[in-house]
Amino acid sequence: MKKLLLSLAFSLIIFNLFAQKNGSITGILADSANHKVTLNYSTVSVYKVGDSVLTTYKLSDDKGLFKINGLATGIKYRLVVTAWQYGTFRKEVELTAANPAVNLGTLYLSTKANDLNEVVISAERPPVIVRKDTIEFNAESFKTLPSAVVEDLLKKLPGVAIAPDGSIQVNGKSVSKILVDGKEFFGGDQQIATKNLPANIIDKVQVVDDKQAKRRDPDLTAAEIPQVINLKLKKAIKKGAFGKLYAGGGQRGLYQAGGLMNFFRDTTQVSVLAYGNNINQPGFNPNDVQRIGGFNRSGINSMMMTSGGYFEFNGISFGGSYNGVQASSGGGFNFNTINKKGIKFNTQYFFGRSDNLLEKLSNTNQTLGTDRLITNANENTSSLILKHNIGGKLDWQIDSLTQLTIEPAIVLNSNNSVSKVSSGNTNANNQLINTLENLNDRNSSTNKYQLIADFSKDFKKAGRSFNLGTDISATPNPIVNYNRSSSVFYLTPSTVEIDQLRNNTIDNFKAYIYANYTEPISKKLNFKADVSGNIINNENALSTFYRNPANQLYDIVIPNLSQTVKQAGFKTNTNMSVRYKITKDLYLQPGLVHNYISLNNRFTNAANINQRYNFIWPTFQFKYKIFSFNYSARFTEPNVNYLQPVADNTNAFYIRNGNPNLLPARTQNLSMNMYKYDPKSLINYNLYGYGNFTKNGIVNSITINNGVQTVNPINMSGIFNFQGGANISKDFRKDKTSLKVGLGFWANFDHTPVIVNNIQSDANVFYVGPNGSVRLNLNDKVEINQSYSVNLNRSKYNDSFYTNISYNTHQSTSELIIRYPKKLVFETSYSLTINDQKIAGYNNNIKFWNAAFTYLFMKNDRAQLKFSVNDILQSNVRRNIQITGNSVIDTQTNNLGRYGMLTLTYNIQNFGQKVGGRQTFFNF
Repeated sequence: MKKLLLSLAFSLIIFNLFAQKNGSITGILADSANHKVTLNYSTVSVYKVGDSVLTTYKLSDDKGLFKINGLATGIKYRLVVTAWQYGTFRKEVELTAANPAVNLGTLYLSTKANDLNEVVISAERPPVIVRKDTIEFNAESFKTLPSAVVEDLLKKLPGVAIAPDGSIQVNGKSVSKILVDGKEFFGGDQQIATKNLPANIIDKVQVVDDKQAKRRDPDLTAAEIPQVINLKLKKAIKKGAFGKLYAGGGQRGLYQAGGLMNFFRDTTQVSVLAYGNNINQPGFNPNDVQRIGGFNRSGINSMMMTSGGYFEFNGISFGGSYNGVQASSGGGFNFNTINKKGIKFNTQYFFGRSDNLLEKLSNTNQTLGTDRLITNANENTSSLILKHNIGGKLDWQIDSLTQLTIEPAIVLNSNNSVSKVSSGNTNANNQLINTLENLNDRNSSTNKYQLIADFSKDFKKAGRSFNLGTDISATPNPIVNYNRSSSVFYLTPSTVEIDQLRNNTIDNFKAYIYANYTEPISKKLNFKADVSGNIINNENALSTFYRNPANQLYDIVIPNLSQTVKQAGFKTNTNMSVRYKITKDLYLQPGLVHNYISLNNRFTNAANINQRYNFIWPTFQFKYKIFSFNYSARFTEPNVNYLQPVADNTNAFYIRNGNPNLLPARTQNLSMNMYKYDPKSLINYNLYGYGNFTKNGIVNSITINNGVQTVNPINMSGIFNFQGGANISKDFRKDKTSLKVGLGFWANFDHTPVIVNNIQSDANVFYVGPNGSVRLNLNDKVEINQSYSVNLNRSKYNDSFYTNISYNTHQSTSELIIRYPKKLVFETSYSLTINDQKIAGYNNNIKFWNAAFTYLFMKNDRAQLKFSVNDILQSNVRRNIQITGNSVIDTQTNNLGRYGMLTLTYNIQNFGQKVGGRQTFFNF
């Protein structure tokens, strides 16, 4: 009772304090010489008399009016008014209980007589100064924690919004780049600065329009012009180092360790990283690798990410696996510098090694009229993957209008794997049709040698531009596969043995050249031409040998399983369009595309096939305010692997044939997008949709005989796909509490012919997924995140030979973070996946529960000791279900299971060193 009374008394005191803050000051700012000229977007700062700490501030509106609410009565305040090109105005105001609302009327400011004679009072630096084209924030007016970084500072600035992915908006406009003292920092990547530079080294934050973007696209409206943030550092800060080191260990010999460091000095930056673990996790998160690891500086040409945390950049895995269990290690460096002529140089080298163990159960259920083909397989695969990535980048800003970029790259990748599969097929009566024991010992290399160059030229005439570039690559990929299998058939008793070597060398060469030109015909009319050509020279050489019982060597050639296909020729693409700007918010861009394909396919044991195709089709773009719509079309030639007229029998129950008579596919594409962020109501929403229609697409025609499937790729039309979705989220903020609520919806529809045993049907496959999320942050002390989604999966067929398929998957994720007391962080997450597709031996309710305690210590909490427990409920598995053709495929793979880990992390942040003297470049 005593504690309750004290709590009530404390609440009444707090309420009373807030209730007393009912004072306000109102006024209008105007020019002293011309009273009709109001001073818009000027800063009115409020201080307590005798105190230099900023109480609050306000900007005048577009009519010069300002009103400052929430001021306490019984206190005398000092107002400091700052307007661009005007002298500072000061006035003392006292608010009383009898007169809590003071109207100052019109305050007149005089223009500056001489900027050089201006007296600056450092204690009265305005928090915000709005100039003609610049907003400048005084960093010291926005208090942050000692350990805060630039991102924490930006979150406190009015009008600045930072998304979960780190992207930034200022007053609803996207930020295109962040500069430090007017220069690009670590290759110009935004989050290198926002997530690593400490807030206490920043003097000013300046926001300006991206003039380069406006010059390249003069049709941009004021609301569309991206922003540039320039971080002005405090004096003498010209050098620094930042990064992190970590190491951890757990039971069962589990471990993790790694380090990621950056060093910068003037215009030179160096990134170094290394990692190793056997807990099936990436050595770093994707943001670390992109930003601190330097990949954004050298360019990311391809990426892959999964919900389980696995990711690859430019074909390099940084540890972790989306299937199975993995031990991984790697390391490398990234060097970036700018010379006196403004030429940027970047070079990088990364090495990765991973040992994978995959244990997979799969159940494939095919509907075949009154019968079924049910395949159950048990797979065990171990593999060793080694990757080297060597790359460079030269970026030369020849002048303010001309830029040249050159990017060479070498990727060397080897994969040695041994896979053992035991499988069996049963029918609808649960009769065993056949069984298979299969062993594949596969050694492959996927190497790539590439050179990318791009030259762009803008002209003094606004809107005129020219771009020329090339992408040349060679990918020699040898594959050696030792395949041994034993098949037993029961309905018609027989046994088939295979012991063979497939030696497959795939060499692809591509030389892609492109150019585009834009010419403004008038203020409302632009002409654009895009021309590209692609020289192709591909080879797929396959030789198959049986093992010789006499000498146990693979030297018996199998002619019907050996073939070499050479594909040579070229493709061209020409796209002409005219962009007509009807109003400032509306434009139309009709156009015409012409494709030409000339290919010569040569076979060692078959007649050559020459292909010549012309394709002309209209294109169209439409944009109105936040809504855009695009329509285009393209020709796509079949991959040379499909043309190989030789069966792939490495899985004796699933034999794939090639088809040298395949035609190029013609695809029409539709897309629409609508995106809106309202900084006033803090609502963010988007609507998107994509669709394509394909003629002469590739469809697999399947023949099933005695449980063995033979697949033949053929051309068919009537293939189309639609996918789209919508998302909306709203932020609620009060003091230091924030709540974000989000709702979303996505859908996918595939219409594809399915052919089994010469029975054709249209397969209509639907995927629908509504979802919702809630994120609550209480003063950064407590965070609660909850998300839920359901995937509704359906397939329907217009022929009764195939049975409709239906299943649902529910996913829920809960997260709790408690940062209390000050040096302790508790975090836990619980995810639940429920599948109503029930199969014996498969886990239908997969529950993952992880938890961790972290203790922060040393100056600015730069050291952290973390104890974590993974998979507390010992789920051990992952599961995935999908519909393909007339089949539902259910897979379950192994996971690491429950383990505990103790990890020590040390964050390095050392800034403020002067250049020269005894300090070394790598000092931290």
